[in-house]
Amino acid sequence: MKFCFKTIDEMTGYEAFCVERLRNEVFVSEQKITLPEIDDEDFHAIHVFSLNDGKDDALATCRIFKDENGDWYLGRVVVSKDARGMHLGSKMMKEVHEYLKEKDVNRIYCHAQMTAKPFYDRLGYQLKGETFDEGGIEHVLMYKDL
Repeated sequence: MKFCFKTIDEMTGYEAFCVERLRNEVFVSEQKITLPEIDDEDFHAIHVFSLNDGKDDALATCRIFKDENGDWYLGRVVVSKDARGMHLGSKMMKEVHEYLKEKDVNRIYCHAQMTAKPFYDRLGYQLKGETFDEGGIEHVLMYKDL
């Protein structure tokens, strides 16, 4: 399974469509998150994604970017319903960690949904702080030293 790392300017329209369709299917339709799915961070983010063999659906995606303080943030981590159980999320995260290490990044953080906390625990992320609401779903701040 190959993951692409591209900015929005580098993505084809087709790739951007597949990534956004997956994010909408899971975050908006499935999870009923009330925050806007597309935001200005998409312009600045590196989008990480893998498409199916037919290149007409994204199987997994996330985005990484520097926040206003210059710290690296991980977000919009999602695996399609059809690809769950294939460990694509873990494979994608390991590639993200390697990509950032090559760029001399020593830490990344995320707002993890409580239901996804065990996933981040297995990847070596550490909890920081208390739970908070984001888009109607409980989250925790987690970080990983690379």
